[in-house]
Amino acid sequence: MTQEQDRGFSLEMPSVGIIKGVLAKDIEVVGDKVVNLRTCARPYRNIYSAAQLRTIKKISEEYGSGKVHLSPRHNLEIPEIKQKELDRALHELYIAGLFPGGAGTSVRNIFTCPDWCDRAIRPVQELGLMVSHNFGDRDMPNKVTISFAGCMNGCSRPENTDIGVVAIVEVGVDNRKCSDNCNLCIEACPFDAIKKNGTGVMITETCQYCGRCINVCRDDVLKATRTGFKVLIGGKEGSTVRYGSEYKRWVEDFEVLEIIDLVLRRYTELARLRPRSSRKKERLSEVIERMGFKSFIGE
Repeated sequence: MTQEQDRGFSLEMPSVGIIKGVLAKDIEVVGDKVVNLRTCARPYRNIYSAAQLRTIKKISEEYGSGKVHLSPRHNLEIPEIKQKELDRALHELYIAGLFPGGAGTSVRNIFTCPDWCDRAIRPVQELGLMVSHNFGDRDMPNKVTISFAGCMNGCSRPENTDIGVVAIVEVGVDNRKCSDNCNLCIEACPFDAIKKNGTGVMITETCQYCGRCINVCRDDVLKATRTGFKVLIGGKEGSTVRYGSEYKRWVEDFEVLEIIDLVLRRYTELARLRPRSSRKKERLSEVIERMGFKSFIGE
């Protein structure tokens, strides 16, 4: 028995260079004796510990070419690992809580904002972990990405993922405290949604609930009256970019889980083969485009 088997971790290397139990999509064979390895944390998250990064550095330097690529999917890709060292590299990644993955037709790459950003309206790290635990790696007709943003800045690109969840805030106005000569909130609003109203201000229907006006208000005229999430579906990146459409607004945490489950089930039921393809099925955005948004959500 090898040392790896004695520790309860064993891998088998067939001649084609793909390890038993590790999907071909996660290991790209680039030569007779060299592979590229995609790895990420489980459950999916885009925050890596210093210990995990030290492991990546060690593996890249000892078994590969010393290079690491952080992909747009937030995977860590280690190129040019020697095949004879691949099982050893996977063993060390496993110990560090890192696994092959991040590609293929499944729910994958669940993005979240960091939990230390002072612009966040609501935290999204824990919600992202719940979604990863419940839906990560679920088989789908095509790849599905899910992104969470703690504010409308959308640094995690929620508009261009299959399912995007964005924190929003409703703004209340107390004009008794408003200063006549202060226009900070009007100047800060990117949606031209704040207008003068006599000696005070008013919020118009063009408000997108980003909360920037609250952050600049010095006199507590503007305050958050409620927070929640809006859910977007049908976005994608790639050669044909799509922006997600708003599915629902003012959603609470567990309702987010219910909506994601519903959307994934509808997508699985309704996806067809792509035109002129005998194998590849439609992305979520393509199903919505073919059926129409209201038909897809069942209205």
